[in-house]
Amino acid sequence: MSSGLAFGVLLLLVGLAGLSFGVYALLRGGRGQKGGIGPLSERGVHVVAGIRMLIVGTLSLAAGAYLLWSAL
Repeated sequence: MSSGLAFGVLLLLVGLAGLSFGVYALLRGGRGQKGGIGPLSERGVHVVAGIRMLIVGTLSLAAGAYLLWSAL
């Protein structure tokens, strides 16, 4: 197995995990909790983190697909 193929599969798995955690953070995270970090509520912190995870997951998924496509 070539290193490009292995790294492509790894990036695809990381991308799927990032997308799933991002969706979970946006849909469920921070509900029913009090407190937060400074002016952001706990829900706001989860929204920011969810958006970041969605972006990184999408980029990882795209990079993994590109590596798999170029390795085949």
